[in-house]
Amino acid sequence: MILRIRPFLRPLAVMFLVLALAPATASGQGAGGIEGLDPDLEETLPSAPEPEIAHKEVTLGGLLAAGGWAMWPLAAFSIAVLALALYNISALRTTEFCPPNLVRELHGNMSAFQVRTAVETAREHPSYLGRMLGRSLPAMDPSDRETLGREQVHEAINEFAERTNGQYMLWINYFSILAQASPMLGLLGTVSGMIKAFSTMGREGMGDPTRLAGHISEALVTTACGLIIALPALFCYFVFRNRLTRLIGRCVAIADELLDASLESLNPGFRESRLPNGLGNDE
Repeated sequence: MILRIRPFLRPLAVMFLVLALAPATASGQGAGGIEGLDPDLEETLPSAPEPEIAHKEVTLGGLLAAGGWAMWPLAAFSIAVLALALYNISALRTTEFCPPNLVRELHGNMSAFQVRTAVETAREHPSYLGRMLGRSLPAMDPSDRETLGREQVHEAINEFAERTNGQYMLWINYFSILAQASPMLGLLGTVSGMIKAFSTMGREGMGDPTRLAGHISEALVTTACGLIIALPALFCYFVFRNRLTRLIGRCVAIADELLDASLESLNPGFRESRLPNGLGNDE
């Protein structure tokens, strides 16, 4: 009896038949070996050697050596980032800007309205606050019992800040320079490696892929190292810049607190008068 298969089921039947016969065909070839060849002769034929894959251990020194000439200036950039970070950590400390012992001593002098003693104490201290108050407190006006010449004091503080803050920002701005220069130097090393790779291809073709791979490795390693140096440099730039801004703002706030302490010694009700909605009253 002839089995009739509908037209739309014929492709499925053919596929099923191929899958069913495939294992049998493979087993027959495996048992008989090469078709048309004597089995005894087939055993005497040498087997094809398996390709040997060279496993070369990748080390950090090998990667740095593969980077070529660009790794030397990149190494100098990395050392510069580390040195700048250590310097700014040491320079931008609270004890270097507004040491607590100096703040307490000046607060005691200004509360007793001993302005000359406070100025001498500030000038003898090498901190940022001491130098700032040593320049700005002489601008006080004792005859003005309402403000003590606060505007003149703030003008002197601004003049001091314009002359001094740039010295701190100079060492912080180097982070920005290194963050921009490192990727560009890495890109230059990348271009150099690609030029060598294409030059090798132009002279020798694809005969020795190891030399071509070495030039491409040089190109990739320099780019990666440039980015690795740029990211911490950019991070340090914003961290130390914000820290400098906070420390300077703290010193200016302490100067205002010292002026308020002097005004309170002259006008006992000064601090209560500055509180909103009469919160300083005992009613």
